[in-house]
Amino acid sequence: MDDTELDKKLKSVGKAAFVTNYELFQNFTAGRISRADAIEALVTKKVSNEAGAAIRNGNAKLIFESGRELDALDLVLQSNRVNDDIRDLARKLRR
Repeated sequence: MDDTELDKKLKSVGKAAFVTNYELFQNFTAGRISRADAIEALVTKKVSNEAGAAIRNGNAKLIFESGRELDALDLVLQSNRVNDDIRDLARKLRR
């Protein structure tokens, strides 16, 4: 996955959603939780509806499968469109 595709996938997931649900996406990619459970978790947290949650999970999984999750966190850190809480969480996850 090149940088352009990474940026596109991250925007599809949502930068804030990627950071706040990082462990969920990580567990889904590793097979520790099912697709249905990952979708339900996002719907329950009111991140998105079922269709949106499926798209977010799928794109986040592609980021993790290609080993670009830390690069995605770097993109979040460079973004001017996320609040300080999201940026701080991204920094913690990046360590």
